[in-house]
Amino acid sequence: MSSSASDSERRIRLEADGELPELIEQEAGELLYCTQCGMVNSERARFCRRCGASLEEQEADVISLENLRQAKRKKAQFAERLGSPMTSAVLQVITLLGVAWLGLAALVTNQGSAIIPILLSWFLTEAVRSGSKKGVTVERAAVGIVTELIVALLSTVALVYEQAGVLLVLMVARFLVEAVRSD
Repeated sequence: MSSSASDSERRIRLEADGELPELIEQEAGELLYCTQCGMVNSERARFCRRCGASLEEQEADVISLENLRQAKRKKAQFAERLGSPMTSAVLQVITLLGVAWLGLAALVTNQGSAIIPILLSWFLTEAVRSGSKKGVTVERAAVGIVTELIVALLSTVALVYEQAGVLLVLMVARFLVEAVRSD
């Protein structure tokens, strides 16, 4: 196999995080951690393969292959767990705004009894979210926000046209969407 074919294969076989698998597999010794960008480099490297910074000028952080694998596992586990507290807070604010909007629309259209299913749906949805083992990731929050916006829009139309049955169906659907996503 020619050298250029070997280089193109190496470029194609990057892991999801940009690491070269053959570097990690072939390097049984120590690895250098770039203090500028965080990239793992061979201990023989003079320059970082991501940012190009001189590794000789940096105070090199030498890590073992096992420590690198542990760090990758922790990073993957963290990404799978909860999103940031900000993600959860944004979803809760959007939900509260939707509930407030629907409550106001119910009062303006003289359908005060519609507040009961609106609040019940909100309480049930929040209970499902807080009991979810998956937590609130960015993806879940995005789907939750879109769901809240669609339900608010359709529920407003149902209130304006005095369709209490449609409003009730929408509130049940809102809760069920959240319950199904939390499993």
